[in-house]
Amino acid sequence: MRRVLLLAAALAFVNAPFLARSRVDIRLPDASIRSDDGGQRAPIRAESDMDARLARLEQWLKAMMKHTPGTADDSATEISRWSNAALRALWVDLSVLVKLTRHPRAANFSLRAEGQSRPQEIHYTSVHLHRLRVLACGAGGYVGGAGGYLGAAATPEERWCFENDTFNQLDAELRQLAQRARNWKQRGDDNFILRTGAILEADIGMFVPLGSEPINPSSTQGPDAFRMTLADGQGTDFRQVGVHWELARMLLDDVKPNGSDRVAPGRDDMVRDWYRATAAWMQDRQDYDTHHLDRARGLLPADPIILFLSGSLAETYAAPHIQSAIRSAIAPAGTVFAVASDRTELRQAEGFYRRALAADSSLPELHLRFGHVLLLLEHPADAARELRIALEVEGDPLLRYYGELFLGVAEERLGHADTAREAYADAVGLYPNAQSPHLALSALARRLGDRATALKEMQIVFELQHGDEPPDDPWWTYYKSQARNADDLLDALWQPFLQELER
Repeated sequence: MRRVLLLAAALAFVNAPFLARSRVDIRLPDASIRSDDGGQRAPIRAESDMDARLARLEQWLKAMMKHTPGTADDSATEISRWSNAALRALWVDLSVLVKLTRHPRAANFSLRAEGQSRPQEIHYTSVHLHRLRVLACGAGGYVGGAGGYLGAAATPEERWCFENDTFNQLDAELRQLAQRARNWKQRGDDNFILRTGAILEADIGMFVPLGSEPINPSSTQGPDAFRMTLADGQGTDFRQVGVHWELARMLLDDVKPNGSDRVAPGRDDMVRDWYRATAAWMQDRQDYDTHHLDRARGLLPADPIILFLSGSLAETYAAPHIQSAIRSAIAPAGTVFAVASDRTELRQAEGFYRRALAADSSLPELHLRFGHVLLLLEHPADAARELRIALEVEGDPLLRYYGELFLGVAEERLGHADTAREAYADAVGLYPNAQSPHLALSALARRLGDRATALKEMQIVFELQHGDEPPDDPWWTYYKSQARNADDLLDALWQPFLQELER
């Protein structure tokens, strides 16, 4: 009975069914993570453990090179075991390494982590900076082969790396990495560690169970990440987690499109596909990260898929199971959840869907979800128009089912009982074993004073609940159905990298 009653309440408001388990990202404001120096963090200088930090950076480079995309292999598992403090330090050192791969002779570094308002100066001793430059010569593809050949057309960076004998300061594995980076560069792709590193870090985020540590926001440079687990509309676990997604996004921020000599990740196909695939995976697994799509839109402001997924995330955040969990969550003082009120989230979803339709109005699922949001915002006539546009061209039974359900509610609110009944009946024909259309037909009959039909439809609901086959209602998974192609997107993303390993 519990599921039946919940569904009845949900359908009455055309809102979310319960979802068993999901996670929502949490952001802490700057004030809650500042040190006691008036809000200013001291510049990061070479620390007593810098040798260990650079050794860890080399270990990460080797893991990246050996990692098989799409797997939780030993390389990914090894990196996933590092502490939050180690990962924050890696973010700093890897950020500097990325800058050095573009300009090996650079000496001044300023970094700003996600969510931080001010950039921070980074300082190294001359010994440690030299080691970073050696690693950058290899990772940047400036050395390769025997390391002793310098062509007449060598760039200033290649000459510097050659003159400082950097190739011979790399061990065998790092020389192999240097050769692969050079091979990529010679093929016109100057992004070896950026692309492969982002694949590694995303795979850790997706496929390796991540541990958690006591909440301890850092007073040093580098991002923090916090998560809350939701179960049946309740916040059950608030924790600090590793910054693997932040590392991946940082790497992709420096990508140069193939053949280009300028950093422009928003014009790169792989960056676009990476954000589409990983954002879809997050929504399919109910592992929500607002900042991920914020960054995607910053790079790809007119991409219809990114805007579509942004709208569906806001639509999900407006659902009762998320809103209830946020209201009941017990979190440290100063915590700011990346979820607004249901009304605010719906308006954001409306805006994203409008932008997505302006970019590509040919996607019927966009019209369908836009119609659902308009319905929740109490614009039934506009909702019915969008839903009919979707139903005119949509052939997928799943999407047609959603469309008929929503159209039935819209027509009810417009006072068109017969049209609403037809829409609900069409939904029954698409999924005969689903409960929601029968609940809707029962509620409609009751409002019209037809007690016999209302009881008949409820009897069908009970029979479905207790029949030999369990009820199969797509409505239960509406808030993840927009990402049902996530695995296909990931397979396509990984394919070129898997082919590269076979070379």
